[in-house]
Amino acid sequence: MKRTTFLQAVFATAGQSAATSGCRESLPASIERGGVHSTNSLKFVTSNGTVREYGLHVPTSYDNDTPTPLAFSFHGRLQTWQQQEDTSGMSNETMNPNYLVVYPQGINEQWQGDPDAIGYDDVGFTLELLANLSSTYCLDTNKIYAAGKSNGGAFAVNTLACHPKASTIFAAYGGMSGAYYQGDSEDDCHAETVPIACNSSRSPIPIFTTHGDSDDTIPYYGGPRRDRCLPSLPHYMTAWSESNGFGASNTSTSLYHKDVVRYDYGNSTYPSIHTHYRIHDLGHYWPSLDSGSPFDATPILLEFWNKWTLDAVSTTSSATSTSSSSASSALSTSSASASTSKSIASDWKVSQQQWFLGGLGFFSWLFLI
Repeated sequence: MKRTTFLQAVFATAGQSAATSGCRESLPASIERGGVHSTNSLKFVTSNGTVREYGLHVPTSYDNDTPTPLAFSFHGRLQTWQQQEDTSGMSNETMNPNYLVVYPQGINEQWQGDPDAIGYDDVGFTLELLANLSSTYCLDTNKIYAAGKSNGGAFAVNTLACHPKASTIFAAYGGMSGAYYQGDSEDDCHAETVPIACNSSRSPIPIFTTHGDSDDTIPYYGGPRRDRCLPSLPHYMTAWSESNGFGASNTSTSLYHKDVVRYDYGNSTYPSIHTHYRIHDLGHYWPSLDSGSPFDATPILLEFWNKWTLDAVSTTSSATSTSSSSASSALSTSSASASTSKSIASDWKVSQQQWFLGGLGFFSWLFLI
């Protein structure tokens, strides 16, 4: 069976620069719409023959003639996609009325970037799955996002956002209680200064994070863990701001009777493009009223994403900071799915006509997957 690259899916929908070829396609008969109890349990076979599971939430409001935003939601280590759906509440149509949500299942319940996820190419898998979804559903190419909890949050913010290709495809990212491991050992771990490795091909990149200051699993102020170094959250967010050219300054706002402090980084052109919520007395959770947080993070995350569409952020073609070992490993694992990641468009901001006229040489190496 011939597969379709995402680039082909975009080109196939002439005159709609933000739409994929899945627009105007009938919803598959087996797919249900609706809230949590209507989430679809599906399987996807990668180009190297690996069978991967995922959940798919299709909102009641879905219209195959209207380009729709899509979010990937990645579970924490040793968890399942069903647990991530419950944890995030992203299938709750009160909080999320219009996003399609993909809940992928990690191999051995973990994601690339974890110290034990040796040789994983979850970036390739994610991009292949996105290409498949783009030819089946009507997606808005300016509104593709990724978030997760713990290991899943780090996969979104620390791996996808720092990958040379994925960084140009997802409009913005989110990490809740993220496990942002750095380095290759925990020796001499200086959480306030550890280099934050990244090899993104776009700048600036919108980042939204939350973390509880009573997190005993991934401590707010970082430190050595599982033979890696966890950065402190202030250092991690400041490093993102500096790498995107905004410097170390931020503004802070006390919220919810001073139980929450929101830190915003950016400038007059991109205000609050990096936003971090520090939550007093919260443990290792995706913030929700059920988990003891004074707020539900999901609607705030979606509000942030709605502001930062891919076409709302100017991009550059050069990498923004030091090379990323995790991103490099995604390119060097030499699996068929790693090759597939090459078939994804490197920048969706320009129109398809500009791509077609000016980018034929650059895209000549793309192939069917």
